[in-house]
Amino acid sequence: MTLNERQLKDTMTETGKALIWMPKIRVVLVDDHDVVRKGIRNLLRKAADIVVIGEASNGIDAIKMVNQLRPDVLLLDIEMPGLNGVDVVHRLEEAGMDVHILVLSAYDDQEYILEMLGSGASGYLLKEETPEYILDAVRGVAGGQRGWVSNQVAKKLERIQMARRQESTLTFREIDMLRMLADGLGDGQIAQELGLDEPALRQMFTFLLAKLAVRTREEAIGLARQQGWI
Repeated sequence: MTLNERQLKDTMTETGKALIWMPKIRVVLVDDHDVVRKGIRNLLRKAADIVVIGEASNGIDAIKMVNQLRPDVLLLDIEMPGLNGVDVVHRLEEAGMDVHILVLSAYDDQEYILEMLGSGASGYLLKEETPEYILDAVRGVAGGQRGWVSNQVAKKLERIQMARRQESTLTFREIDMLRMLADGLGDGQIAQELGLDEPALRQMFTFLLAKLAVRTREEAIGLARQQGWI
């Protein structure tokens, strides 16, 4: 069944003498905070082309509503009691449910972003996002568009992609250097392990910091740990 066939055509506009029925985007809203949910609901109600057909405060009810109401868009929080948003996306994907998922979360954690977008969510917005952008994202996602993300999320994705490119250019020796540095070994010990003298090692560290686009060894260790290189 197509998007227009599923939608309730309950908005009417007049052009001359002709009456044209306009379809509404049917949304199920899921958030465990009543105040937040109310605010989002009020925002969506201001849009003439969007209607909230169901609300849930936990992941289990969210899945039930998607199954029963067959919305066009599931506007989904992540941190919830019972099943969290990640679990909801996985279960809907396993069940083959035809619903477009737009994440609206307070968290910009790398793990959440990659997990949700990698599991089939069409977008990832932060709750601090502007109302206009949230409405545009709902419309875009309902129309099958993907990649609706907040600027902060987009910047994080860019950094992740850059880190992956950096990792692909690291040599085994450079990864060993980072690992030994993270283990607390001094320059003398690292140089001995690698069969280098200390001036050569310090020069290699200078090149490595430039390659990773960081200023200090501590930042290099933090990046390596964040990206799972060590």
